[in-house]
Amino acid sequence: MYVPELRKYCKSVNLFEAAAPANNQQQFISYPHQMKKHVSQEAGSYVSYLLKNQSFDIVHAEGYYLLQHVPSWCRIPILLIEHNIEYLLALQRFKVAMTQEEKDYSWYEYIKTLKWELLTWKRATVCVTLTNEDKITIERLEPNIDVRMIPNGSGHQKEIGHEVTLFSNDSQHSQLGNAPRRCPTILFVGNFAYEPNVDAALYFSREIFPLILKDVPEVRLILVGNAPPQEICSLTSNSQIEVTGGVPSLIPFYKNADVVACPLRIGGGVKVKVLEALGLGKAIVSTSIGAQGLDLSNYRPLAVADEVTDFAQNVIRLIQYPEERHMLEQEALAYSVTLPSWEQVTSTFSRLYEEMINWGISSSIKNDKNEYRGEEAGC
Repeated sequence: MYVPELRKYCKSVNLFEAAAPANNQQQFISYPHQMKKHVSQEAGSYVSYLLKNQSFDIVHAEGYYLLQHVPSWCRIPILLIEHNIEYLLALQRFKVAMTQEEKDYSWYEYIKTLKWELLTWKRATVCVTLTNEDKITIERLEPNIDVRMIPNGSGHQKEIGHEVTLFSNDSQHSQLGNAPRRCPTILFVGNFAYEPNVDAALYFSREIFPLILKDVPEVRLILVGNAPPQEICSLTSNSQIEVTGGVPSLIPFYKNADVVACPLRIGGGVKVKVLEALGLGKAIVSTSIGAQGLDLSNYRPLAVADEVTDFAQNVIRLIQYPEERHMLEQEALAYSVTLPSWEQVTSTFSRLYEEMINWGISSSIKNDKNEYRGEEAGC
């Protein structure tokens, strides 16, 4: 659906279907789940064709699992963006797994992902992470890899600032089901096609929300995000939980929320949902994983809680004491101003591209000289 929009900015855009291989295909047995999900012989063949027949300065790959489509003979500088350190996510899944079967599966995923991530990092000319924590992780495992940290931009409030004023209280509630205006509201935002968001929503709804209900019996929980699976939809058996599915705009939901919850137990990198909530000046309660990438040594823009009761108590406190909630909202808004804008992030990537292009030119000249010397020597 976004291809026509991308074509406004790109020389060409090509879309290929990923086809997970059958379990009995020997070639893919050692692949972790993320690599299997993105297998596409058609995509790999097309990338090889392009590299053979056209001239490029850089190969830019978003995620280690996509480098499987770049042939090993590629001599063009490769820029690899790691939104998460994927093997750490597998380890987090292992830690929260409930059954032995889930634990076994997550452990083998951890081993396989670690192997393949290390191999792809070594292939890349430069690796980019979104947080300093992830940068340090890569450098500790592979000290010789060139790793840069370029965070997500946080310019959302500039684009949506004027739109926020368009929503009166009445129009907000007309878009939020039948939730009465006087009811305190907790908001969870997440793309439910991404499994860590499903885990977080179920964890919050089943373990944390019941504790909040004891102290705030009129509270409502709104779960907003596309592609909610049946296990998420079934949570509406509790009449105080609403599942919206995909929505045209998140702004009225953020505006209506008393507290934004980010109870992620699995994740890495910077969470866009947290950046959005900060930019709109919302009171946020998050796990440590949800708060990754934020500077919490000098700022307190959100409440961090990793235990069930602690998380519930923080939400209850912010609902019951409006002055504390207001203070946290102001701190969130003030902190969001310190975050890099998309313009700054764009400039950083542009400079990195130029640096890598110069490397590519230098490398090409060096190789040409070596080949010429070899010919002179009769090689």
